[in-house]
Amino acid sequence: MSDPVPTVDRVEELRLSNEADGQIGALVALCYRTDFEGRSFYQNRHHCRFMVRSGAQLIGHLAVCYRTVRLGDEPVDIIGIGEVAVHPDFRRRGICAAMLDAAIDDASHSMAEFALLFGEASIYSGAGFVSAQNSVTTTEMRGAQTLRVETKVSPHLMVRPLTDRAWDFEAPLDLAGFSF
Repeated sequence: MSDPVPTVDRVEELRLSNEADGQIGALVALCYRTDFEGRSFYQNRHHCRFMVRSGAQLIGHLAVCYRTVRLGDEPVDIIGIGEVAVHPDFRRRGICAAMLDAAIDDASHSMAEFALLFGEASIYSGAGFVSAQNSVTTTEMRGAQTLRVETKVSPHLMVRPLTDRAWDFEAPLDLAGFSF
């Protein structure tokens, strides 16, 4: 018998409590090589969070930012997915898939045409994401401080269409700010 589909809660960033923010920071520190200096986000705050709990324990987290980027000469509305983390003791139970499904469903009610993330194809291809080798321009930040603008090809850029629009795999991508 498989595990039941986890309940995913959506929390607007402005409504995120100090307690939840701390729990996210602890989960991120457990799941990533860096702890983002104790923050619950990589470079800057997001628009909303998707979270899964087991009792009071936070066991899954995914952050979403919503913004307009530039793909070649065209502005494109996207959601950026970041800080995806599942507690090691709860992996392989559909938690990541449930959070992705909730975020994609949420985005389907917006003007976003694509979902973007930086991750491993082995994890995200099952959710409809494909690898993209576009050059990516971002504003590098560290500790909420702007450092420089850089352009490079990321081997981890992944794209999932949310509409019928096709992604241009040849065009440069300007994230118009920080990465997620």
